[in-house]
Amino acid sequence: MQLRNFKKYFKKKKESAFIMKKQTKLVAVLSTAALLAIGASMTSFAATGWAEEDGTWVYYNRDGERATDSWKKSGNNWYYLDSDGEMAIDQLIEDGDNYYYVDINGVMASNQWVAIENEDAGDDNEPEHYWYYFQANGKALTNGDNDKVSLKTINGKKYAFDDEGKMLYGWVDDASAERLDNTDGDGFKDADYYFGGEDDGAMTTGWLQIDITYDEAINDDYKYTAAAFNDDEDQTRWFYFKSNGKKVQSDSSDDTKEKTINGKKYAFDQYGAMVAEWSLDIAKATANLGTNSTSAVEKTGNSAQYSKAWRYFNSVEDGARVSKGWFKVVAAEYLNEGKYNDDEDAWYYADGSGNLYAGEFKTIKGKKYAFRNDGRMVNGLKFIKEDGMSVRADDDDDYAFDTEDDFIESASTYYNKNEYLCYYFGDGEDGSMKTNKTSITIDGDNFNFYFEKSGSKKGSGVNGEKDDKYYLAGMLLKAGSDDKYQAIEKVSAADEVETWVKLADAQTVIGKFEGVSNDVSDTNVAAAKTAASSFNKKAEDLKELYVLPENDLKLINTSGKVIDKKGKSKDGNDYVYVTDNSGVIRVIYVED
Repeated sequence: MQLRNFKKYFKKKKESAFIMKKQTKLVAVLSTAALLAIGASMTSFAATGWAEEDGTWVYYNRDGERATDSWKKSGNNWYYLDSDGEMAIDQLIEDGDNYYYVDINGVMASNQWVAIENEDAGDDNEPEHYWYYFQANGKALTNGDNDKVSLKTINGKKYAFDDEGKMLYGWVDDASAERLDNTDGDGFKDADYYFGGEDDGAMTTGWLQIDITYDEAINDDYKYTAAAFNDDEDQTRWFYFKSNGKKVQSDSSDDTKEKTINGKKYAFDQYGAMVAEWSLDIAKATANLGTNSTSAVEKTGNSAQYSKAWRYFNSVEDGARVSKGWFKVVAAEYLNEGKYNDDEDAWYYADGSGNLYAGEFKTIKGKKYAFRNDGRMVNGLKFIKEDGMSVRADDDDDYAFDTEDDFIESASTYYNKNEYLCYYFGDGEDGSMKTNKTSITIDGDNFNFYFEKSGSKKGSGVNGEKDDKYYLAGMLLKAGSDDKYQAIEKVSAADEVETWVKLADAQTVIGKFEGVSNDVSDTNVAAAKTAASSFNKKAEDLKELYVLPENDLKLINTSGKVIDKKGKSKDGNDYVYVTDNSGVIRVIYVED
């Protein structure tokens, strides 16, 4: 047998294998040197050895029979004789439990990737070819007898193969060691690993962003997990794969799993998709509320214990949890539906675990703040009932206080009696509780307020007398500029916080007392002198005269100063208030 015949044989075979040129140095097709080596060993025909017959190569054993279903070596290469005794070329060889590949030259592949045409190509989820990796001994890497994925390292990267040696790619289930059908984009649900595309196959570690179809995400209950992904089943989501290749995912369909990555906290749902923006910690919510029922949690809306289980994870492209500190966003729908629908953002504060402050006062970096039951930071002028953390705003429909008169009315009636206290948390973005004296704008006018500087009621508006002036829920009571003087009345009961309100005018004061009417007579003049020693008018000098019974009415001027001694003070309507030695109003008159 001559070398030219050997070469002629190979020219007749035009099929080729696709040698993978990607992650490793690949062995090329048979070189000229290799051909020469084989030719040298096959150039003679004897009773045994290689022979060319009918355009193919065969091998005769010593007994004179063709070698079949066996390997024979020539030079440094191995060749396979099929069941007819003919040398196999360009095909996958199943030999016992092992798989091999011989190239177009019949040489057994080793230490290389090979792409082999898929007979089922064109069917759903079937690629045009499958990749195999053949080891130094020619055996294809397989999953072997393992029930789960058995990872193989090739040039520093990890791969997985099925039990026939096909490289797995895309989403792969660990338990079955099978590639999952991802035709509908939902392969991620049952998968543990992701092994790249059909021509890649390296095990994914770290972050991966991928397009998926996620039917469950558009269900209402997913609004608790990640409402940011609740509007469309076609989604682009981030996944994170650990060093062992397995994705991070929660153990429960009702909750998420948190993981620290590069010093930041992230959360992942039951299928491993990264959570973004608002997410409710169901486990914490049920614990806070003393129930194991998710349905019970759903009905709590806006309770502080419910709100404290909410966390915020930044944008869909970021996802890092706000673990501690301030952030300003629109409320989650199930946290506060009204504010969500209004698209109104607010400030929130996360504790060290990422959970909201809610329904409480909190000191942060030396400053005190208040948080509503839904977690929103309180700002501006507010009345707050600490028991239950009920907050009344200045535009409250039932108890508005966006004008001076409304403030006085609301503060002196509803709020005080219901144990509400007035606080001021600055304008706009501030939110820190103010103490001491400050100026607050109400309905375009500036008003002086005084808030307690210390004690158990620190920050609450002063009620009653302070530094010879009177306050109502922190507001300084002072006469209007046109009124010059106005009376103030104590309206609180003995067991309540001392509360004083302004009376609109002299006629309002007079109307407080039954039986008091205008009486310009010598008898009433005498009674007036008895009631207030500073009264010195004669009946003929008067148009109106009113003598008040014993009372606790005080008189204030336009600066809020209390007239605390006997004297006469004329208001803007020509009514003169006469006070006794203790500053109580006892006589009111109008000169003729």
